[in-house]
Amino acid sequence: MSIICWDCRGVGNPATVRDLKQLLIANDPNIIFFCETKINANKFDSIRRKCRMEGCLAVKVEGKSGGLVMMWKDSKMVEIQTYCSNHINSLIHVENDSPMLRRVGKSVKEKWIIWGDFNAILDETKKEGARRKSTVLMEDFHLVADELSMVDLKMDNGWFTWVNNREGIARVKEILDRFLMSTNDVNSFPFLETRAIR
Repeated sequence: MSIICWDCRGVGNPATVRDLKQLLIANDPNIIFFCETKINANKFDSIRRKCRMEGCLAVKVEGKSGGLVMMWKDSKMVEIQTYCSNHINSLIHVENDSPMLRRVGKSVKEKWIIWGDFNAILDETKKEGARRKSTVLMEDFHLVADELSMVDLKMDNGWFTWVNNREGIARVKEILDRFLMSTNDVNSFPFLETRAIR
């Protein structure tokens, strides 16, 4: 199974939709999740059709920011549980492998992966340039990750996920988008990969 999570920072223009289609052709994901779509939820049906996805849940934008969307290929694959402007909680059904389904069924409340733009770094190595980050934000982020028993799944290619679009000494790069996973479950997925795609 392949899942793409994209902090697209707006998906309303034709160039971004073309980029999305190329991303789908190159990676052939079963599911794609977007945050920061910045367009009305009702406009996503045409994007879903262009991307040849069967299912789609689009959470409405609040003002000119936000917007979450989840699209999937197989209509039987995803079961939406809850959603709001800050999250989409879903169950993902995989092919009928009874022993595996039993294992997942027993532990569905424990095995989880969180992806998002957390707007916080875990430590100074996740940042390049400009002034130091507030240690309060880093400590708070660490505290939440520890309380939830989550571990940071580092991206294989180590790319920064945010750049302030300035040059020279004013340029800042940070790793704000990341995957967190239940600490106890990391060993259950030895071939798990997370990559930033440009």
